[in-house]
Amino acid sequence: MNGSRTKPLRSKRGSVSIFMVMVFVCFITVTAVLFAGAKSAAGKSMADASLQLAGRSVLAEYDVRLLSDYGLLAFRDNEKRIEDAIKYYAEASLAPKDPWYAGFRSGKARTFSQDTTCDDITVSLAMYSLFDVENFEDQIRTAALPELISSLVLKNSRGGSAEKRTGREDGYGRVLRSKSVIGTLPSKEYKAGESFSIFNELADIPSIDEVFHTGTSILMTAEYILSVFGNHVEGSKEGHFFGNEAEYIIVGGLNDKSNYSGLNGVKIRLIGIRNLLNHVALISDPEKMAIVEEIALAAAAVTGETFYEGAKVATIEAWVAAETGNDLVLLEHGERVAVIKNPAQWATQNFADILIGWTGEWLETEPVYAADRTGLTYRDYLKILLFLLNRETKLFRMMDLMQINLKGTYNEDFLMREYYIGFRFDCIVDGDIYAYTEKY
Repeated sequence: MNGSRTKPLRSKRGSVSIFMVMVFVCFITVTAVLFAGAKSAAGKSMADASLQLAGRSVLAEYDVRLLSDYGLLAFRDNEKRIEDAIKYYAEASLAPKDPWYAGFRSGKARTFSQDTTCDDITVSLAMYSLFDVENFEDQIRTAALPELISSLVLKNSRGGSAEKRTGREDGYGRVLRSKSVIGTLPSKEYKAGESFSIFNELADIPSIDEVFHTGTSILMTAEYILSVFGNHVEGSKEGHFFGNEAEYIIVGGLNDKSNYSGLNGVKIRLIGIRNLLNHVALISDPEKMAIVEEIALAAAAVTGETFYEGAKVATIEAWVAAETGNDLVLLEHGERVAVIKNPAQWATQNFADILIGWTGEWLETEPVYAADRTGLTYRDYLKILLFLLNRETKLFRMMDLMQINLKGTYNEDFLMREYYIGFRFDCIVDGDIYAYTEKY
């Protein structure tokens, strides 16, 4: 009877033991699977982090002078060297060479962080050249933002007034003659066609919609140009080849002096603008037109009525030319000149003085005008001319100046077309493909 009771008990114990073994085996299997999955996920995460760090390490090799002088982040390299650099940086994390660590590694299976290598690294620089106007303009906008904010703050704090400066005598007269330098200028490599002319490139003036969308970019580019480059009135920048740099961007001549005072220079363009505006102001002033009428009638009385209209036009043009000459002197001394002048803002009040030999010396305007400080400075007129300039021509001439200056003071082999603002790369790590875009 005892035996009949014991046999079922042993049978139950055996069944429980088998069940526990099965549960334990399943538990171990699940744990192993979870461990392998966690290990794989951790390995992929480590590979991803290592490759991203490798890409950013390449970006960290930017040109210090290009950043300090012009606020541009770019590096000089080629695809093969970048591929080697990424492999070096990534495998420093993925495949450590520390012998102490190697002695404690477990197993021979190839895993992340244990002899893992980056295979088939492919780098592309095609879309990231600083020589590309889109990329260059993006960098300029980023660099120009602090300058634009500073300019607006200073303007508001000064109530819109400008500092009085002393103009220089027609630039330094430097001429760029080196054929090797000229031949590699970005603007020479970019076939821009004819140089900018206020008369023959009016078609480049943007429409209202374009102004709305691109106005901020144009403003920021102009502020950047006038901040990092010199000009005829505000002076040159230390170490820069040309003195009239803003004028070079507008004109594009290799002669520093002619960029301001040449036949196609900025001075001629300012004369054209001021002549037109002064003409409008004069014919809108009844008192001045009465004087013009008297002079024309007097001339007609002597020479005959057929010369009446000619005398009238000649009187207007002579008076306008005298006023414009005075405007140029004011602008060259950092003064403001009203856009459309009222009678109090007109400097050459007495036309008789012009007839008897006015020499073109600087004439003060009425005190009320000096107190108001209204109008535009030379810097403001440069902004207008830069606004009218073709976008690509403007950006490539900016590259010209950077390349010329850095060749002369930093690296004689400096070429803008060899610099990049980012790159794209992909890599295979233990059969998995990773792709990244790294950009400043």
